[in-house]
Amino acid sequence: MIRPIISAILLAVFLSACAAPAPTPAPPTAPLPTKAPAPPGPTRAPITVVDIQQSKQPDGSIKTTANVTAEDNLGIGQMEVASPDTMLMGETRTIRLRISPSTALASSTPVAAPGKTPDLPNFVYRFSGNVQLYPVMIAELRTLAFEVDKPGPIRRGITPNIPATWDWIIGPRSPGRQELAIEISIPAVVNGVDSELTTLQDVPIAIVVQSPTPTPVSVATRLGESITNNASAIVVALIGLIGTLIGILVKMKSDQDKAAPKKSKR
Repeated sequence: MIRPIISAILLAVFLSACAAPAPTPAPPTAPLPTKAPAPPGPTRAPITVVDIQQSKQPDGSIKTTANVTAEDNLGIGQMEVASPDTMLMGETRTIRLRISPSTALASSTPVAAPGKTPDLPNFVYRFSGNVQLYPVMIAELRTLAFEVDKPGPIRRGITPNIPATWDWIIGPRSPGRQELAIEISIPAVVNGVDSELTTLQDVPIAIVVQSPTPTPVSVATRLGESITNNASAIVVALIGLIGTLIGILVKMKSDQDKAAPKKSKR
């Protein structure tokens, strides 16, 4: 009697468990917000130095000519570099750079710069929708083998139809074949952001530094230097020579005096 009752209780518990509502699933978790990627920086419009040609001038200097260009056919200008071919240690010479604006740059109409930039004009030359150039060029002479009177980058304003010129006075530090390079850069606004467009290729310069050749010394110069360097010894020798001559003269006089009475007695 008890066993059927227990079986009925267990069956009722089992049926109630099966009829219980299934638990509701948790709502899906919203994904965490991702950080938006940073906007890309200004794209550097490459500036290159092309068509480099060198020629030796009658005065012995080297004239280097090239074209400074940028993408989108900006036509920045023509460049000329005058530098010595050889130098002597202790000598100073001049390296000169001149950039003549191209027709495209000279005929461009200035427009207001997007923002105020220190040490730069408040207008630019617009060449395309993304690139705008300030009317300024920067040149720097890079070298470890020479003393340079104007180290570091130097800015020059670019005026239509008027070349910009840079001059450096150099002095060699050691003999041998020494190398230098001129780097040119142009401040610009790229995609509305100030940047500096730098040359992808420097303008190379090579100078042979020679040790000075000793100057031939004449016989008279050497004789004078010898007398100057040995003056004390020469004075002592002259005193001894004079003393010897005086002694000889005294002896000759004495011999003459002794011989005179003998002749008179005869």
